[in-house]
Amino acid sequence: MIGLLPGSTIEVELSRRGIAEDLLAPMFLAGGLVLSQVAEITGLAPHTIQNWVKRGFVSPPRGKRYARDQLSRLLIINALKDSLQIESIIALCAHAGAYMGADGMSDTALYCRFTDALGALGAGIPARGAMRTAVEASLADYAEPYAGAKARLLNVLEIMLLAYSSGVLHQNAQRLLKTLDL
Repeated sequence: MIGLLPGSTIEVELSRRGIAEDLLAPMFLAGGLVLSQVAEITGLAPHTIQNWVKRGFVSPPRGKRYARDQLSRLLIINALKDSLQIESIIALCAHAGAYMGADGMSDTALYCRFTDALGALGAGIPARGAMRTAVEASLADYAEPYAGAKARLLNVLEIMLLAYSSGVLHQNAQRLLKTLDL
């Protein structure tokens, strides 16, 4: 299934497991991305990205370069912002990562698992049970750093899939609404 990598302008074969990791890794071989590159990848205006940094949603770049986790956080926010408040998205990321301590999942790992689960669902809006199955498959190789960590991530990823699907439905409804003579 060809589509856009969630939260980005990059067209990919979404059903290919590991596609996000395969695309993100080489982007950072030179030490990070500058704001204009991040804006091009996400489709966000540079001032929006800078605003999110100022508001603390994304950590500031080092030496004007954004790292993988920063881009991943921006991609997550961008993918889910049509259906969740940004504060809720940040709370989800924190729940999966920093809240879990040093062994928590990074934003990059969370984004890659999210895209793997999304790709496993195929086209259309899937039933909730199918979402749970896709999330479980995306975490099949996850080694729990402590008891309950996997259950926490299952819930976070399922919420992300539900929110993303809701955002897609919202965008489709808005597109159709514009075709009506109201």
